Amino acid sequence: MKLSEFIRPATLKEARDVLRELGPKGMPLAGGTALHFMQGKTPVTAVDITRLGLSYIKQDGNYFVIGAATPLADIQRRRGERWAMHEICRRISTHQIRNVSTIGGNICRVFPWADLPVVLLAMGAVMTVYTGKKKEDEVPADEFFASQPARRFAGGDILTAVKIPVLKAHHGFGSVKVSRNAAAFSMVTIAALLELDGGTIKSARVAAGSAIPFPRRLRLVEAALAGKEPTAEVFRAAAAACTDVKWCGQEGMSAEYIRNLAEVSITDALERAAEFARGRTK
Repeated sequence: MKLSEFIRPATLKEARDVLRELGPKGMPLAGGTALHFMQGKTPVTAVDITRLGLSYIKQDGNYFVIGAATPLADIQRRRGERWAMHEICRRISTHQIRNVSTIGGNICRVFPWADLPVVLLAMGAVMTVYTGKKKEDEVPADEFFASQPARRFAGGDILTAVKIPVLKAHHGFGSVKVSRNAAAFSMVTIAALLELDGGTIKSARVAAGSAIPFPRRLRLVEAALAGKEPTAEVFRAAAAACTDVKWCGQEGMSAEYIRNLAEVSITDALERAAEFARGRTK
């Protein structure tokens, strides 16, 4: 991807107007760490959104709201009683990249190795999108990641924030990312959110990425967990129930190897989520 011009709008409305006018010849830019992965030799105009007040983390009722231009390093450093986003962010690329790369840039165009879409699917996040109207659109993760999100923004709309549900009592989150080294792309990414009710699993959201063509919920795994005890045997059986996913071989590994790796990772993520949930009584 080649940049021919750099525009720095003063307001969100101005940024959207410029992007609508430029069409395919323009693109919003924050960290810019994915530019070298984007194909296309036609130069485009970068519309800088880093000075539009979109870098922040705050709690609003039952959600943590993260501005779209917030660097991953800021998310990684945050700690809180009902917060778990730092767990995955600390394992994304290198610290130098995390200082620049933003949460919005990581999810507005999803690459095969992306980790954050998996986490946001498991957590039931909601994305807010500026469309020029006074009230921004709110798009649930299941809808947002139903297909490539880049299509949603082709007309100039802008992602402004990501809303992460506050972890409640008896809810636990766990994630597993398997890569050859700390800076390598993920071979398998799994994220799980469990709600326990006494000695059983009341609800579950489990998602996968990297080892499949596009991030998605693992609904057969979720169904296999409902009403069961949160034990290692149950988790292994649920992971094995994931028969509707086509795992992809990569980095010299066969598809069968990746499938086995994914099942182990699903089990590990569920065990982490269950342990997290057991310790949460409020």
